[in-house]
Amino acid sequence: MHTSTKISTLSELGKIKIAIPIAISCFTGYLLYASEFSLDMAYVVFGIFLIVAGASALNHIQEHKKDALMDRTKFRPIPSGKISISEAVKWSVFFLLSGCGLLALGGTTGSLWLAIFSIFWYNLVYTPLKQVSAFAVVPGALSGAFPPMIGYVAAGGNFLDWPILALSFFFFIGQIPHFWLLLLLYGEDYKKGGFKVLIDVFSVKQIHNITLIWILATIMVALLLPIFDVLSSKVLIWSLLAMSLFIIPSSFVLLKNYDRTTVRKLFLQLNLYFLIIMILISIDKLYF
Repeated sequence: MHTSTKISTLSELGKIKIAIPIAISCFTGYLLYASEFSLDMAYVVFGIFLIVAGASALNHIQEHKKDALMDRTKFRPIPSGKISISEAVKWSVFFLLSGCGLLALGGTTGSLWLAIFSIFWYNLVYTPLKQVSAFAVVPGALSGAFPPMIGYVAAGGNFLDWPILALSFFFFIGQIPHFWLLLLLYGEDYKKGGFKVLIDVFSVKQIHNITLIWILATIMVALLLPIFDVLSSKVLIWSLLAMSLFIIPSSFVLLKNYDRTTVRKLFLQLNLYFLIIMILISIDKLYF
């Protein structure tokens, strides 16, 4: 296998497109406490990146038979034959051990235990739960709350501090409409794979309505972040408000437009909303 093909396969195995924003959320959590760059921060953030890659590779192994049944995932590395299960296991172990090693080097014992628990939660709780419950998305959303908390604790903070509890709660709430929008895009495909999905419980109209409620809840939680000292600059708080007021009317299209283009556009807007909030927090802690 050519080097470029190998890198592409490993990138897909480790779900790099997911690992990068998760690492950024860890970076945001670290800055929330430390308010400065450091070599330890680099170890922690890259460690989380590798841990996510390892957990994702393990997820590929766990679900490779179901992936082969779905149009969206049948070309993933294992079902497409680009990589064997045994090789995927080796890379998963390598990513996980390397990531935990870097986290132990740059972070704290508490952050390492949080990371280990997050792996357990994602791979041994959420992944199996998807096969038995259409509501697995709710406990699964905790996976999005761990990385910023790991970053905060790695920098020396306490996981019970109000700023990190507020930020992690924002990520937790935001994961739910994120997953539900994916369901609106790929619900039928998930059914092909044998997963329990909400389209078996609710009508499409009901899912649109509930997703809108979760999006609005996400925005409301974001607007509460300044109260918990996650954002302090008035300029950045007004920027957050302006951005939130922009996305609110965009969200209401879910009530009247049921086409995939609308859902995909809103999915991208929600992801951008998360990214900009992380940027605002980082700027706030570094320069204000």
